[in-house]
Amino acid sequence: MGGGFAGLGHWLDRHLGGQWREPQVRRLMWGGLFFLCFTLLLATAVAPSQVRVRPGQAAPRDLVAPKQLVDRPTTERLRQEAAQAVPDQYQEDDGAVRQVRTQVEAAFAAVAEVRQAMARRAREGQDAGAEGGTAGAARSAGSDAAVGQGAGAGGGADGASLPPPAAGDRRELERRLGFALPAEVADAVLTVDDATLAAMRRDLLGLLERLLEQGIKEDQLAATRLRLGEEIDGLDYPRPLRDFLRLVGGRALRPNLIFDREGTEEARRRAMEQVDPVIIVPGEVIVEAGEKITEEDMVRLRDAGLLQESPWSLAGIWAGTALLVLLGMAAGGFYLATFDRRVYEDEPRFVLFGLVPLITLVFARLLQPVSPYLMPVATGPMLLAVLLNPRTALVAAMLLAVAVGAMAGDGLRFGTVAWFGSAAAAFAVSRLGHRSDFIRAGAITAAVNALATLALALMFGSPPLVDLAVWKQVGWAAFGGLLAAVLTLGLLPFLESFFGLVTPVRLIELANPNQPLLRRLLVEAPGTYHHSLMVANLAEAAVEEVGGNSLLARVGAYYHDVGKVKRPYFFIENQFGGENPHDKLSPNLSALIITAHVKDGIELARQHGLPEEIIRFIREHHGTTRVEYFLRRAQERGEPEVLEGNFRYDGPPPTTRETAVVMLADAVEATIRSLGHLTPGRIEQVVRKIIKDRLNDGQLDRADLTLRDLDRIADTFVRVLTGVFHHRIEYPEAVLKEMERSRRKEAAAKEGAGKEGAAREGGGAGAGKGAGPKDGQGERGARPGRPARAGPAAEGPGRGPVDGRGGAGTAAGAAEAPPAIRAGGAGDDDPGAASAPGEGGDGRPWQGAGNGEGRNPC
Repeated sequence: MGGGFAGLGHWLDRHLGGQWREPQVRRLMWGGLFFLCFTLLLATAVAPSQVRVRPGQAAPRDLVAPKQLVDRPTTERLRQEAAQAVPDQYQEDDGAVRQVRTQVEAAFAAVAEVRQAMARRAREGQDAGAEGGTAGAARSAGSDAAVGQGAGAGGGADGASLPPPAAGDRRELERRLGFALPAEVADAVLTVDDATLAAMRRDLLGLLERLLEQGIKEDQLAATRLRLGEEIDGLDYPRPLRDFLRLVGGRALRPNLIFDREGTEEARRRAMEQVDPVIIVPGEVIVEAGEKITEEDMVRLRDAGLLQESPWSLAGIWAGTALLVLLGMAAGGFYLATFDRRVYEDEPRFVLFGLVPLITLVFARLLQPVSPYLMPVATGPMLLAVLLNPRTALVAAMLLAVAVGAMAGDGLRFGTVAWFGSAAAAFAVSRLGHRSDFIRAGAITAAVNALATLALALMFGSPPLVDLAVWKQVGWAAFGGLLAAVLTLGLLPFLESFFGLVTPVRLIELANPNQPLLRRLLVEAPGTYHHSLMVANLAEAAVEEVGGNSLLARVGAYYHDVGKVKRPYFFIENQFGGENPHDKLSPNLSALIITAHVKDGIELARQHGLPEEIIRFIREHHGTTRVEYFLRRAQERGEPEVLEGNFRYDGPPPTTRETAVVMLADAVEATIRSLGHLTPGRIEQVVRKIIKDRLNDGQLDRADLTLRDLDRIADTFVRVLTGVFHHRIEYPEAVLKEMERSRRKEAAAKEGAGKEGAAREGGGAGAGKGAGPKDGQGERGARPGRPARAGPAAEGPGRGPVDGRGGAGTAAGAAEAPPAIRAGGAGDDDPGAASAPGEGGDGRPWQGAGNGEGRNPC
């Protein structure tokens, strides 16, 4: 842990006892605390302020809807009105016409049958001769034919030839018809001629069919019979015959439109569904202060949760909120435990995963009364993407979307907008280079929020091009995205400092050479500073190749050797060819001084407020390797009880791929610099041997690196080092003299630039790593220990501290520079007391003061 959170952790350790130091117990403690906070925040946002009232009482205050709800009484009234406006539904009875026709035909057939009987009786009563019999038979046959035609076509024999109907004939006709007839009506229909009878039948059927075509309902039957009577009265028949038609037609007439109960109910149901529910929006006054409360108002208050009917009326809200929070925390916890162990196991990150969403919901709760679309939900995912990682931020975004939807009372609409905006924010800040990138992320979030709001408005039928309210919502949503970026930018430094976390923005600030600790390293230990620059170049390229955090590796390499500031001249790269203090010390003491630079670096880093991520590089960049040079010196001297543990770094070995790559880059750079006659093949041989030795020594066991990664790291090291230590062509003496003459002519042409400029620029001389940390000058190196002769002039600064290759640059002067920066010694942590081939400022090998092994010779 680091930052202010480290102090909080120590306080908890002191006051809560030893059992609270267990990581699992601490996670449960933080989880319980966040559960209470989330439940309290969401429940108070969802649960309204209730009142105890009854119908007829005056409202004690304006009762305002805390959330969006349906006005059930008004909606139900409108739906009932719509249902009542729907007419009854009927189905046409296709068999009604057939039944009416059959009944009319049956009535006229009954009349024909009685007329046949009357005709037969008349024939039997005649007492005539053969002619009379023949005539009677003829009349009988004619009568039979008439009866048949009357039965089938409504007419037949002449009725005038029939005898007057007797009482028995009238009774027989009533029996066959099934209803009583007045005597005059019966006599008229039994004695009418066949043509008239057929015309009556035809006219009656026409009237009935026309009425049936118009449709007859059950409740319209009586009125239709009256209309039928009126139509019959308009026919040109004697009154008794019209009465007969009225009686037959009235009995035959029936409804042909049957009431469809199910169809009517379905039509009314559809009409009720088409009535949009009346919505009470958040902030709308349900009952004004002093207004009498009605039964309908009671229903509205109950639906809004404003009616306090019992002490447990809010228990359901609190229980539901607690259950929802528990489900959300369980989902987040299982995700961390399964897919993001680093956050799960690191207490500051674990607490941050719960604290950032809590802060986000607090801001959302404060801005909700203005507009739910203004809630800056993207603040949480944006912070988590920067402080932790984008994947964890997306999980938090999903959980926040659910919580915001519950708070706003419209889970689908506001939750959807919150999710899209938060996801866009997490992606937008996944790769930061400067703090100004937050403005770009805010603009992206604002655009996504606005588009999501507009899309939902279109989906739910709002007219976005003409409805000002919709565009107002779109504007609030866009402003909420910008506000989220502003809040993120303001909160980020505090969270970084308190939790001791490092972000890309913080890394960029730490990489500034004007940082106090880097400035001190440059001034007090320039050799170490430029060694760190080279290690940073190697580490950044290699980490980029294996997919790590290259910016973190570069900044960690800058600070990995800051502990050498306390005793810089005990390290070969800062001795500049002078006296080696280790020559007067015992190997054990020298090893203790060399290994102490790790502890000194950690102490300095904490004093300057460096985050724990950077301190890890200081602690792990040597792992538990041995200081080989002093261990061998102790063994060669035959000192008693030479313990190898006294010559090892405290470690631990690297625990991340970034610190492991910096360890390898540190050893490779130190070893390669100590060698002469470098070729690409020799560089690759040394690089792979060092990596192999570190792997065999177990230094890479805890780092997340595969053998394939190590091979790619080696290739990257070789490529970078080959570009740095490439072979240089030495100019012949004649060329150098010609260049010097040309330079002098140019200098003489300038006013006041002759001797003064030559003295200032060409007289640079130094020892060890050139002529100082920045401005080492000189043309060629001299032997160790011999001071440089001041040349008349130099064309420009030597390479000096930048790449650690000595004071020789592209100068044209004839002066001799001091010895090479690394005259000998393979490692930057060893004094280099023996002899090994080195490289002078002129590029030629020479015998330096190093032993060729160094800190990690491999």
